[in-house]
Amino acid sequence: MTTSSSSGVGRRAVLQTLGSIGAGAMASAGGMSPALAQAGWSSEAHPMAEQMFVIDGVAHCYNHAPYNRRIKRASVNSINTTHSYHVACTPEPYRLSYDQWERDWQPDAVMDIMFLESHTDMMVMHSVPMFDLHYDGLVSNEKGAYLKGNFPDRVLWYGALDLFDPYDEIIAKADKLIDQGADGIKFYPTRINFETREPESWLMDDEKLAFPVFEHLQSKGIKHLAVHKLVGHVGPKTAALGIDDLYKAGEAFPDLTFHLVHAGWQNFEETAALMAARENITAVLEGPMLFPLFDLDTFNKMMNVFMTKVDTDRLIYASTAVNQHPYWIINGFFDFQPPEGAPYTLTEESKAKILGANLARYHGIDIAEQRQKIVGDKWSRAKAKNGLREPYVMQRT
Repeated sequence: MTTSSSSGVGRRAVLQTLGSIGAGAMASAGGMSPALAQAGWSSEAHPMAEQMFVIDGVAHCYNHAPYNRRIKRASVNSINTTHSYHVACTPEPYRLSYDQWERDWQPDAVMDIMFLESHTDMMVMHSVPMFDLHYDGLVSNEKGAYLKGNFPDRVLWYGALDLFDPYDEIIAKADKLIDQGADGIKFYPTRINFETREPESWLMDDEKLAFPVFEHLQSKGIKHLAVHKLVGHVGPKTAALGIDDLYKAGEAFPDLTFHLVHAGWQNFEETAALMAARENITAVLEGPMLFPLFDLDTFNKMMNVFMTKVDTDRLIYASTAVNQHPYWIINGFFDFQPPEGAPYTLTEESKAKILGANLARYHGIDIAEQRQKIVGDKWSRAKAKNGLREPYVMQRT
């Protein structure tokens, strides 16, 4: 059912196989940009906020708490690395200490961060099936179901399925997620085996393992499949983190949309070629949307490839909140312009598509109607009365 590498599970192997963000990427990026280090915060709305409807393509209710760590060394390495990105992407006065950040993030608190403290209008809550490292998968399906059930005008939810489970369990869990209102499904193609402590993986084009699950999901009305890719080392021993398996999967299921999560982290040209060949694949920019905060050159290289070789109708903004705060990411993209002499342009129309209009189209959301649905809720009323709330204020105090 799965493929295993022959290497042991050291720190490097764990980070590579699980697709955790490699610490070397931060070192090469050079840390926080001077502009962000000096960035402040304002409760006033950005001038572009009223013009653009923002749907965060990937948000998470993480459980970083120590009691949730299953393979402790590997989970701590992963958590430490992601915290380093929080530090690099957050101005010091608003930054969370490790103790403040190392918590079980509750759904209602996450909603306040997204909708009181930034210009986010909706979010796609991604549950995560990292059951090897974390007892609840890191972002539980229970949290996603709670958010979707209670706040359907603000939340789209991609429930997590673990294809390392037996087939009957996978189908039973899939049906439960659908009954709970899942709008899509999230997959992780790698894990550490509990018994052998060896990394193992599966591929999206596995006709015996993956395709029957995709067929079942499609028969139940699911149209959106998101898969974690391209973070960490990508090579022959870590093919599941690569993207070649999406050629066959995309062709076999033309009526499904495959959301390539972390697109733009690396392999820009290869990703563009895949998307040119398969129109049912999107680039979900979770991770790369942080690049303007500490690695603007890489962001420009990525945007140059995607804007010239892939249509902007399939580029999707994602903040990876609440690990990073969406306030600076959104406001920075509002203000972003390509450098002088860049071979691409970025119009307000293109920004609006990336920030939310594309996801709205994929999920059949009429933006004008959706604005009316949320205009009277508690977050809209609070922002209209008091402006934006200070980032992470409740977590810091």
